[in-house]
Amino acid sequence: MEIWVLFAVLAAATQALRTAVQRRMVAPLGSYGAAYIRFSYACPIAWLCLLVYLGATGEVLASLPFTFWAWINIAALTQVIFTILLVQLFSHRSFAAAVAFSKTEVLQTAVFEALILGVVVTVQTGIAIAVGVFATVMLAFVKTNLSISNIQQSLLSRQMAIGLAAGAFLGFCTVAYGAAMQAMTGGSLLNNAIYAAAIGVTIQAACFGAYLYVAKRTEFIASFLEWRKAGLAGVWASICSICWFAAFLSHEVAPVRAVGQVELLFSIGFSILYFKERVTRLELMAMVLLAFSIIMVLLD
Repeated sequence: MEIWVLFAVLAAATQALRTAVQRRMVAPLGSYGAAYIRFSYACPIAWLCLLVYLGATGEVLASLPFTFWAWINIAALTQVIFTILLVQLFSHRSFAAAVAFSKTEVLQTAVFEALILGVVVTVQTGIAIAVGVFATVMLAFVKTNLSISNIQQSLLSRQMAIGLAAGAFLGFCTVAYGAAMQAMTGGSLLNNAIYAAAIGVTIQAACFGAYLYVAKRTEFIASFLEWRKAGLAGVWASICSICWFAAFLSHEVAPVRAVGQVELLFSIGFSILYFKERVTRLELMAMVLLAFSIIMVLLD
């Protein structure tokens, strides 16, 4: 197994675990507060990981040129915007359909990577990404039992536009992270991944925190009062970011994100085991399609 595949799968698994913790924290913290804990608690943990790694290996930090700082700030801010857009969708009647459209992120990542970094995926990987996107959108629709009329109504809605925009911001930010990683000079793969993750999550914690302090102060304060339960989200989020960054350093961004869609399979597994939810036949079909798309990427 290539190293980037291992990092992508680990990132997907820890992302699913982080999401499960955030889902549990929506009730006491609110939607915005639950979204914020992935940044606020991951920040100190990521820096602690860097200090431990440097102390254990004796390595020195990479040099960070202006290009790195430009891309890492752009990436962190666009991910914050994605998070805000996604949370805003929860208040709309057609939020499920809108969230489904945000799942086109991997397809948009491939487009942005071609335009920004000049990296074009192969035909096989392109087909695999399209199949994977179809499967994830299908899962989102099936999960909420949307009717055909509901889907048709949502196609030209404001919520659909927000969903596509959310996917675009997430797709763009992953490519921007990849560009930032490429700009780092010196340092080992894991060293650079931890270093960049710590910087990125610090920017996110500061920017999203400032937004919440102004717009949702109650949820901002609650996110710190519930630190005993919320802190676990930071542990998984920091590991998740480090693994994503290590994968981006090892391979092209779009295939990494395509393999990372295995997170949905992990999430469904957690839903069955932890939240005692049942899986329908259509969900199983979508899961098989998603697994097939990931295998196509791995075999390319």
